[in-house]
Amino acid sequence: MNFSDFFKAIKQGAVVITVNQRLSRHLTSRVEQALVDEGAAVWDSPMIMSFDVWLLQCWQRRFDLQSNEASASLVNKTLLTQEQALVIWERVIRQTLGAELLNVPATAKAASKARQLSLQWMIAENAVNDISTGVDMASFNQWHDAYKDELNKSAWIDRAQLIKTVSELVDQDCLPLPNQIIFSGFEIYTPTQQSLHALLIEKGHQLSEFSAEAATNQTHVLKAIDRKEEVKLMAQWARERLDENPDNKIGIVVPDLEVMRESIESAFKTVFYPSVVYPVDVPFEKPYNVSLGQSLLSYSPIQQSLRLLQFCSQPITFSELCLLLRSSFITAGQKEWGQRARLEVVLRKKGILSCSVKQLRNSLQAPKDDESLCPLLLKCLNEVIELLEAKPNRVLPSDWVQLFRSFLATMGVQGDRVLSSTEYQVFQVWDDVLKSFSTLDEVYSVITFETALNALRKILLERVFQPETPTAAIQIMGLMEASGHTFDALWVCGLDDKTWPQSPNPSPFLPLAEQRNKGLVQSSAEHQYQHAKIITKNWARSAKTVVFSFSHVKDEAVQTKSSLIEGYPVITKEQLLQQLPVNPIEHRVGNKNFKWIEDVSGPLLEKSETVRGGVSILKDQAACPFKAYVHFRLQTNALEEPEPVIDARLRGSLVHRSLEELWTKIKTHKALCDLSVDEQYELVKAIVKAVVQTESKRTDILKKALGQLETERITQLLMAWLNIDRQREPFEVIATELKQLLSVGELQLNTIIDRVDKLPDGSLAIIDYKTGDCSINSWFGLRPEEPQLPLYSVFSEGNVGSISFAQLKKGQTQYQGLTDSDDHFSTLKNLADKKVKADYDQWNNQMDHWRTVLGGLSDEFVTANARVSPTAKACQYCDLTSLCRINEQITQRAAEDE
Repeated sequence: MNFSDFFKAIKQGAVVITVNQRLSRHLTSRVEQALVDEGAAVWDSPMIMSFDVWLLQCWQRRFDLQSNEASASLVNKTLLTQEQALVIWERVIRQTLGAELLNVPATAKAASKARQLSLQWMIAENAVNDISTGVDMASFNQWHDAYKDELNKSAWIDRAQLIKTVSELVDQDCLPLPNQIIFSGFEIYTPTQQSLHALLIEKGHQLSEFSAEAATNQTHVLKAIDRKEEVKLMAQWARERLDENPDNKIGIVVPDLEVMRESIESAFKTVFYPSVVYPVDVPFEKPYNVSLGQSLLSYSPIQQSLRLLQFCSQPITFSELCLLLRSSFITAGQKEWGQRARLEVVLRKKGILSCSVKQLRNSLQAPKDDESLCPLLLKCLNEVIELLEAKPNRVLPSDWVQLFRSFLATMGVQGDRVLSSTEYQVFQVWDDVLKSFSTLDEVYSVITFETALNALRKILLERVFQPETPTAAIQIMGLMEASGHTFDALWVCGLDDKTWPQSPNPSPFLPLAEQRNKGLVQSSAEHQYQHAKIITKNWARSAKTVVFSFSHVKDEAVQTKSSLIEGYPVITKEQLLQQLPVNPIEHRVGNKNFKWIEDVSGPLLEKSETVRGGVSILKDQAACPFKAYVHFRLQTNALEEPEPVIDARLRGSLVHRSLEELWTKIKTHKALCDLSVDEQYELVKAIVKAVVQTESKRTDILKKALGQLETERITQLLMAWLNIDRQREPFEVIATELKQLLSVGELQLNTIIDRVDKLPDGSLAIIDYKTGDCSINSWFGLRPEEPQLPLYSVFSEGNVGSISFAQLKKGQTQYQGLTDSDDHFSTLKNLADKKVKADYDQWNNQMDHWRTVLGGLSDEFVTANARVSPTAKACQYCDLTSLCRINEQITQRAAEDE
């Protein structure tokens, strides 16, 4: 049948049944264009639909004609949705022994598929496997018997039975069918389809087939180096075909489209929109369309809807809470965007690990006469809490749907901005899913909120959705989607010997020999080969220009072309393309002459500009100038990550404050030595306990057992430390947490010295508390890792003769430092010590060197030296690697070296 005959039959009322929905849309479009060409202004919608849709339509029209007594019981049955059927499968599987060892949802899907195959291919249930009846088949038979009992008991049928049911209705003349039925796109018919065809012919219906073919064609085979090049060449070829004629219809077939989708979209974006950097900036109406739906669960509106429902049920993790607050799919998501960001920072500082609706509401409640940080969100949460107070424990799925809708409406899930076309369609489908979920009343009893939410999540995971987009000239399709289509040009990629034909994949629940005897395509290599052979021939005659391609290397393994494309002539990429794919940067800027500019400096620091940061400015400048510039000129830092334990910074702060309070009371070495061990313990414990209790008012984690444990830990640590101080020569603590404003070049730095001791010779010893690892060798070199003590020694007032770390770490409590007063601080080293990697061995010389080094770092910062030049250890704990992209440079250099 040619298209002229096909078109004539359509106008005479014929029904066209296609292999899939894509082909039905394609043929409908062709027919409507033919009607327009004839000058028609209006017309009845052509009856073109997929086989599954036709079966469902027949079932829905079973009451159009009066049924006889024999068919009465059949037409009065209830057709289950796929979701309802899977619920029953899961229930019968869970009732069997050993179900706890199974992934029940996945097993239910596999069992449902096996039932469908057994009915479509007429595989007898009592067929004996030629090897043995395995455990899988025995289990399936047990589940299947229980499943059929459930169907019979409730007068249900499922989708797998639909073709058999429709055949029975046809046989009993219960359905209004047209005289002529045309099938299109079917490369193979199942036994049940063949039986239906025979029955329709017997009943006097005229059956025919329509298969569109291109008039003439040229088919070539192209060999690419690897998958990456193959995709790039394919995108460039599609662009050139479209440039030749904007009306060209171009097909791209990708066997593993689900796996390759991201790479293909990236390649087409690069070729068609070379100036666009990010995928979100690609226009909605583009000349290519990837015909592969994704799980509804992958779309942001759906994820946020489930997140909000989960939040209404129980506390969510802090990471989930952040996603919830940042989303635009929540009340006032745009209007309060800045306030929500500040709220997140506040919650991070509090160390919150999980959060409930009430906890978030309480965090937003402002003191009297103050306005809440997010007043619109607070109002919404109060309304949700009122709804939660009336939430039932166990109800039917349809009742939960009503509550889900109420929660989401109250939370303003559609946000306060205009939805994009895709977002609008996703919310429409979400509404359809909720309606489908309501039908689970048929197969569920009353259930809890959590059970309902989990069941809804599974439906969303299985429901595949692709947004409707304007018709695109280039259609990128999966392996079987091109059946029955014609194009002006077609490219089929990935046709290597490992991929095409596909490997056999028989059902483990059905007898293998019976699958092969019935001709089930995926049951054997021979059936796969014969099926692939038919498909390949159909591809070769479906367009005027056809390209079959394969990659020589895939996953580091060498491949050859499939034997099914051996007979076609080979073409090189130079012969195929007018222009080979080029670097996207060259696309953007054209053939201009470039001058390399190294931009490593920001705006100079104005004299009137105040910079906060203290010693950390010089520390970051020494580690990496870019780090200092971002942290202190741009005021940019990574957000804090809440931890389930007391973090190192908080522990250090508690130790610092405890020591400050302790030495405020003790003051001198003599006073320390005069204390008995018990007196010292009681004093230390009381001070530490008070410090931890004060901090617990701001930090919830310290209110419980962890606070008590931390009190005991710090007490033991300070007792060990005071024993070290007892062994020192006499000293007097003249300052703790001493605040100073130090001038280093043009920088004014606010500093805090942990402790200053006065020694018997009148010199000062500056002490810096460290609760982690430390080393005095970090003070030396042109870019010292720890410049604070050198800074204090050079720029502070007074005669500084000793500088030291006081290392308070369990098992490593000790002084580490340098002194110019060996007789008065003998635990410290002097510069002449061979273990000290000092720049100079004389105190004054070392002081002068530090003055020069620190002054130089100050000058670098003031002049906005912001080059990315880290020291060896600077990147280990840096929070800016994603901003400076130093790791990308390292990867690029490694690739160039290879």
